[in-house]
Parts: sequence; structure tokens; C-alpha cells
Amino acid sequence: MKRWGLLIVLAACSSQNLKTSLRPVDLYGQWENPDKRLTAYPGYSDYGSYGNAWTIAVRDTMVHIVWEHRVTSGVNPGELYYRKSINSGSSFDPDTQLTTEDSHHPSVAIRDSIVHIIWHDVRDGNAEIYYKRSIDNGETWGIIDERLTDDLAASNYPSVAVRDSIVHVVWMDKRDGNEEIYYNRSVDNGATWGIIDERLSDVPAYSGYPSVAVHDSIVYVVWFDKWNGNCEIYYNRSVDNGETWGANERLTDDLANSYCPSVAVRDSIVHVVWYDWRDGNEEIYYKRSVDNGATWGIIDERLSDIPAASNYPSIAVCGSTVHVVWYDWRDGDEEIYYKRSDNNGETWKNDERLTDAVGMAKLVSVACWDCSYDYDVHVAWTDHRDGNEEIYYKRHKCEGASVEESEELKVKRLELEVFPNPCTKKTVIHYSLNGNRNDYTINDLRLTIYDLSGRLVKRLLDNEVISGNKIEVNLEELTNGIYFVKMETHTGLATSSFTATKKLTILK
Repeated sequence: MKRWGLLIVLAACSSQNLKTSLRPVDLYGQWENPDKRLTAYPGYSDYGSYGNAWTIAVRDTMVHIVWEHRVTSGVNPGELYYRKSINSGSSFDPDTQLTTEDSHHPSVAIRDSIVHIIWHDVRDGNAEIYYKRSIDNGETWGIIDERLTDDLAASNYPSVAVRDSIVHVVWMDKRDGNEEIYYNRSVDNGATWGIIDERLSDVPAYSGYPSVAVHDSIVYVVWFDKWNGNCEIYYNRSVDNGETWGANERLTDDLANSYCPSVAVRDSIVHVVWYDWRDGNEEIYYKRSVDNGATWGIIDERLSDIPAASNYPSIAVCGSTVHVVWYDWRDGDEEIYYKRSDNNGETWKNDERLTDAVGMAKLVSVACWDCSYDYDVHVAWTDHRDGNEEIYYKRHKCEGASVEESEELKVKRLELEVFPNPCTKKTVIHYSLNGNRNDYTINDLRLTIYDLSGRLVKRLLDNEVISGNKIEVNLEELTNGIYFVKMETHTGLATSSFTATKKLTILK
């Protein structure tokens, strides 16, 4: 098992020789109230997407939300709108209109500073898959909407996932005479795309609402398929970043219909949720694989526990904590419910109602991000409490880890130096093992920055491989204050866990 070690402390704009460390505490608290209304367009309706796609994405303190905006009365084309938060959802920038055409069912994913948005668009007379990106965290967007599909049949309900520079997109497509699941990818952060769309579903039947997730080089796709006579959940994976695909696998096996799966993955554990009619009404079900999708658990676990309609779930996972949201009729109208597992889906907490307003709440998406010893959880949905559909947002805010003084400053196995110190925008972290500066390779390097409370504010490296003995760090966006940089690494050496602290002053 990989062990993580090396802790560096950066103190910004401080002349004191502080010796500090992070101490884990139990921080899981409450959801913030009231719910944030993000849109305010009387006479217009604003919609998220079904649970197979995510209309919210988060990285560090950046939260990105995309939705469909249309006139409420009559048949009118939708337009895509976007908002972001740079402070973990405390406040949001103004809306940005992304399209002026007939655009629907957006899905968003982010890697580093590149935000990827996919949707289906009817500007060409039939639904086609379109793509747009921002390379600066949503500050600006490309002028051209890129059309990814090019056939005379409908292509719709896409889902997108990204890992490193590879963007994976799946959607349902009617070019073969019935709806099938198709896939395409970009290997250069969305700059160019594959010429050939690859069909994943392999039997002539209705195949719908695919969902995609990726970890390392393994891509996971789930959807529901009707070729058995009723709708069942199906799955496929690629272990080489979408180059080739395995055989389709049926995950459910009952006489009722199973719909609209959502998939998430962390490390080797793959999590799938969907809604299912086997109990006589719609309920949320869950299944997992603990070996990268090679095999799956025998039992489908029911997550919603009240006999009422529960449907269109969305799932996200951070660390060993799995987050699931859906909309539920148990209260007489549609409300957003939430459930979590703190042990990778082995056991689950009770259902928690997130909304409490008169009016239907639906089309919900969930996203999360590591925050020291806890996780920020962000939820966006469509809500009718104001008389028309509006986009609402709620978060569970991680408070981070407490900080206390520590006498541990001298490093035995690991030596650290930082140049320049003080710095203005960039600095270089030098490190060595056993005082030896000889080059070596470090595997699966993570480098993150926390503020004084232990709250994650920036992720610099994530499971990356580096050679040499230095890393250049860009701290341009950090304000004055005390920060913690946490470096975690697995070297493959006999002793592969290291801890160290180092002070850095930032002057701006």
C-alpha cells in the first residue's frame, strides 16, 4: 500500500519562525443555510441536467456551475449560462452566457485551470453534441462552439470526465436507427478530437443516459439498456484511456426497470447509483466494484428508505467518502435528499433532506473536493419555489484542520530548502533524501496548500511522477497570510514516508 509523508509549511508575509503542524479533528458538521439562489429571471426557466451528467464541478476553491436557460412560455431555444465561485461557494461571480443557440443538457468537468463543457444542441436542425472550454478557470471562453458529432440523427444527453490532458465524452445517439451509446475523446485538453465516434453499446435496443468517470488510465461508462425487454444498468470500461474497450457487462438483474445511472471513482473503487422500480416505486440503488471495475458486488443496495418516488441520483466521491443526492417525493412534493458513506460504500448514513421550501426541486448534481481532513460538498439543482425554475446552490463547508505549534522542525530523512525566500510570485522547493542530492524518481506526488486553519486553498500536483530534486511553485494568487504546503509522496524506497516543515515568506 502506498504511504504518504512529507509535510512542508509555508508561512506567507511573516517574520516569525513559526513551528506549526496540522492536527486532524472531526469536522463533519451541517449544511449551510439558507440555500443560495443563483438565477433571478422572471418569465424564464433555468434547468440543470439529469443525474448522468454533472452541472457542477469543483477544484480546490473554484466552483463551476452550468445550466440551460429558456423562456418559460412557448417552445423556445435554450441557451447555456455559467457561474463560478473562487471562494468555495461563499459568493459567485455574475452570469456568463455561453451559447445563443438551441442548447440543452450541459455537463461540466475541470482539470487544473481548464473547464470543459459538453451539451447537445439543435442549431443544425437535429440534436448534435457540442463542446466549449475555458483555459483560465472560466474567466474567458473560446469564441467557437465545436461540433463533435456529424450525422443526420439525434445525438444527445452527453456526459464528460477529464483526467490529465485527456477529455472523455459519452452520449446517446440514434444514427443506427435506435438509441445507442457513443464515445469520443480529446488527448490534448479539448484542442482536437478523435475523428471516429466509437459505439459502446453493442445490441440493437434503446440505450440511454450514459455517465462517465475516469481514474488514472481507466475510463468507466454506465448506462441503462432495454435489450433484455426491460431497462437494466450496463457497464463498460477501457483500461487504456479509451483506446480499446472491453465487453459490456449487465449490472442489474431484476424484472423491474432500472434507470439513469451515475458513476464515480476514487483509486480502485468504482461507485454506481441509479433509480429502480423493483420495490413497486422508484428507489435509489447502489453498487460498487473494489477492483477497478473488474468484478462487482452481488447485492444491489437500496439507499432511499421511504416508500415514495426517489429518482435521478448524482454521485461524487472524495477519499473514502461517497456523496449521493437525488430528488424525492416523500414530502408530498419533490425535495432534494442527500446520503453519504464514510467507508467507501460499505455502510451508509441516514437520508438527509437538503431543501425545505414549497415547490418542486429537481435536476440535482453533486461535487466534492478534498479539504484537509474533511471534504467540501457542493450541490446545485433546479427549484420551483419562486414560481418558475431557478438554479439553487447549497454547500457543506469544510472548516479544515486546526493548527497548533509543534517542536518538530528538524528533518532526519528529508532535507528541504526554498529559494527565493522571501518571494513575490514563484519559489522553488528543493528536497533531498538522506542529505543526498542525487537525482531519483518520486512516484505519485501530491502537493497541496492550506491556509492557517488547515483549509485547502490550492492543489499544485496530484498523483504525478517527477524526476530530480526541485519543484517550481507559483503562488501568485495567494494573499498575505500563513499557509501550509503539504507534500505527500511514495518513492518506492524501503522507508517511503517523510515529514518536514519549512517556512516561506511571500512579499507582494
